[in-house]
Amino acid sequence: MQPGDRAGLHVLGLDGGGSHTQCLVLNGSGQEVGRGSGGPSNHQSVGVEAAQAALASALAEALASAGHPALAAACFGMAGLDRDEDYRILRRMADAVLPDPPAEIVHDTLIALVGGTAGRRSGVAIIAGTGSSVVAYAPDGRAARSGGWGHLLGDEGSGFDIGRRALNAATRARDGRGPQTALTERLPAAVGVPTLEALADRIYLDGWAAPQIAALAPAVLAAARAGDRVAGEILAVAADELALAAVATIRALGAQEQAFEVVLSGGIFQGSPEIIERVRQGIARQAPHADAHLPRREPVWGAAWLALQTITSPRA
Repeated sequence: MQPGDRAGLHVLGLDGGGSHTQCLVLNGSGQEVGRGSGGPSNHQSVGVEAAQAALASALAEALASAGHPALAAACFGMAGLDRDEDYRILRRMADAVLPDPPAEIVHDTLIALVGGTAGRRSGVAIIAGTGSSVVAYAPDGRAARSGGWGHLLGDEGSGFDIGRRALNAATRARDGRGPQTALTERLPAAVGVPTLEALADRIYLDGWAAPQIAALAPAVLAAARAGDRVAGEILAVAADELALAAVATIRALGAQEQAFEVVLSGGIFQGSPEIIERVRQGIARQAPHADAHLPRREPVWGAAWLALQTITSPRA
């Protein structure tokens, strides 16, 4: 299909994550014509019902802002797409909110890579948001994954991991089992409660899930910037875990001596230059030609770009 032939067509991209959902509508020329957002849509952390509602909300807002165009293609990049059963769950969710056209469902690391490199399908994507995962994609189509086990089994280096470690450090300090830290005051203040005990009540009585724990990460970043040693150590561990996961995928593809891009995607990277630099250093020790950088474009653009390629001939 030539560019002029698809000028009147529209495609949709969706980024479904553990903190929020973003939806983008592009016209056939690649121009943004609509956008919407919703709550978290990782079914592993918020459940299928809440996740599907977030998808529906983001879709409805994006399509309304675009004037309800007919869609030629759609692509959903989803957190929580880790096993075959996850795909079956997400397939049902996607079909429920967008029966036509059937959306292509891909891992959120792929749309992070495509968006972060402004259109490339090979390289490494590290996602560190509410959860964490790393996938390396080779030019020949091979892929290697590390992480993505969910907050109960993994998610090292994620916002949840940072928040959970900070809560543990704060309680240990309060009990006299660990070094003193400003986190004992900063974490309750971040939630608007007066004490660590009140924060514990909030967590248990309100049934906090991964997104609420992850929302404490900015308070940890702030404490580290203010010189709190315990908070700084938590961030160092998080960065080392993310670098370790990236190196594992690079080794799996035998790419240690190759040149490639590494996209650092997610809210954890947006808030901490120190984490970025430590991750870069950890990767560079094993893959010296890797170019680790923040995203050039957002993941939801990567999803929309992938959808756009399905109406482009030949495939880009």
